[in-house]
Amino acid sequence: MLRRAVFLGRAIERASTNFFPRNPYPALAICVSICLGACVNFEKQNSESAPLAAAELRLRRAERQKLDVNAQAGDYLAVASIAERQLNSTSASKTGHSSATALYNRATADLASDLPALIDSQRNSKTLVLKNSGTGETERLHLQPGARGQYDATYFQKILVADQINQKHMQKHATREGLGGTVVGVHHSAKTGEPVPRLEPLKGVRATMTAIVHTDQSHPGDASLQLLDPTKLDMVVLNKKSYTLAGNYTAAQASYGRVAGIWLGFMNMIQGEHMRGAAGLLFLQPYDPEKVPVIFVHGLLSTPSAWANVASSLSADPEIRRHFQFWAFSYSTGNPMAYSALLLRQDLGYAEETYHFKQAILVGHSMGGIVSRLQVTNSGRTLWNGVFGPKADSLYASQPNNSTIKQALLFPANPIVKRVIFVATPHRGSSLSTSSIGALGIRLIRLPVKVLNAIPNAVIVAVAPNSDPRKFRPPTSIAGLSPKNPLLLALDKLPINAPHNSIIGDRGRGDTPKSSDGIVPYWSSHLDSAQSELIVPTGHGAMEHLKSVEEIRRILLEQIDAIKAKGMQEKVPKYGTTLLPAA
Repeated sequence: MLRRAVFLGRAIERASTNFFPRNPYPALAICVSICLGACVNFEKQNSESAPLAAAELRLRRAERQKLDVNAQAGDYLAVASIAERQLNSTSASKTGHSSATALYNRATADLASDLPALIDSQRNSKTLVLKNSGTGETERLHLQPGARGQYDATYFQKILVADQINQKHMQKHATREGLGGTVVGVHHSAKTGEPVPRLEPLKGVRATMTAIVHTDQSHPGDASLQLLDPTKLDMVVLNKKSYTLAGNYTAAQASYGRVAGIWLGFMNMIQGEHMRGAAGLLFLQPYDPEKVPVIFVHGLLSTPSAWANVASSLSADPEIRRHFQFWAFSYSTGNPMAYSALLLRQDLGYAEETYHFKQAILVGHSMGGIVSRLQVTNSGRTLWNGVFGPKADSLYASQPNNSTIKQALLFPANPIVKRVIFVATPHRGSSLSTSSIGALGIRLIRLPVKVLNAIPNAVIVAVAPNSDPRKFRPPTSIAGLSPKNPLLLALDKLPINAPHNSIIGDRGRGDTPKSSDGIVPYWSSHLDSAQSELIVPTGHGAMEHLKSVEEIRRILLEQIDAIKAKGMQEKVPKYGTTLLPAA
């Protein structure tokens, strides 16, 4: 480097003599100073990059080779420790800090992904013993106990590295740059072969987490690891320095995988008896007593995966992810709407009894909006009388109060539902149900035996044409969407006992109130009682439109203000210090 500086100085000296023949030396002095400074800077960067380069090579080798998990984790911890020391260096350049952060994050995420296997092999120990393949010495990794904003590592059967999850099917990637290895925790309550517990998806509950490794400088060979919740924590302190906590808020949702939603929704509609995937109210995240549940209810021919991009987009807002948790209701959309609403009502009751939350918000698309509306309506005898007409009194007297049909048509509004957002909801039906496509769907649907058995013979005789049971047609959801359906006609007379908002598509034609989203006309989806109504230039799948997502976000942010203003935020129950489902 010094030779280059002298050579360059002489060249400039010759050039300077041509232009400044009287005194070329100032130019030479300036050049030498610049080059010497560059030399020093080069040496400084080289001294920073050498250990990081060696550490990155070691990390790549550990990721590539199939080593014993203990040895592999030891390499990950060693690399994270090297990067941490570089971060702690006061003389490190900006570039050095950036490189050290990237290496630290990657090694820490890799280390976190090994935790379930390590914990299992070392009998759930809170202190894991790892072997440093470089020095041959053993190191102790202490797992920090779960406190507020922190997960207990023993809760998860699998931990996935966020950057290794396929997220291409997600329209929006919600992330936050910072320090820490972004990972996704996967929890299964049941062992292999056992039934999946109520409220839990078949693929397990997924937690958004960021791993942080602390090296104990005063006790060489000791380190600790934390699994932090980046939806609750914004900053982290490492070696007395504050850093923005990294977060990947899309990976957890993406980790469920890409689902052929239309095909799966179709099969679940026509074969509800053998529904694929878990049914009922499902937690998409570990239950958090400090957050209000937002429950997505899909529509006809659909599945909860229809809400994946909506949930991911909403998670980009720090206020949304700080105050709300996302759940979904999964059901066979061929079943009668009143029956599906009963299932949601029962699961909400079970969840409330188990976790003692005091409020929830429903977001229903299409038929899911009607299922949601049936949660916030005092039915009285209105629905029963509307469905059975002149025979309502005799049928009412003949059925016990605990019969399925009475529970489906007679119910109070659920007070924990504080708001409903209706998206493309056919409150007054849709002509699609009476079209040739609708007729085909009705013929294809095979209602579950449980649903058929819940229809009493007295009801079959009462509603069958000419009271002939052989002419009875089971009440499928598609038939129930007819504008002439007595249930919808009766429901339209009842007030909605919760604040509500509407999002309606017009296919971009700008012809409201004569508009339609292609499936539901405006006259069916409009509600005079709605606190707001947004017309979006899209078709029936309105929930994924950017304007719809922004409207849902706006409504949820207003709901936060309403919660604070009315003092509705209850004291959270104490289930211990971890943010995990109650035992």
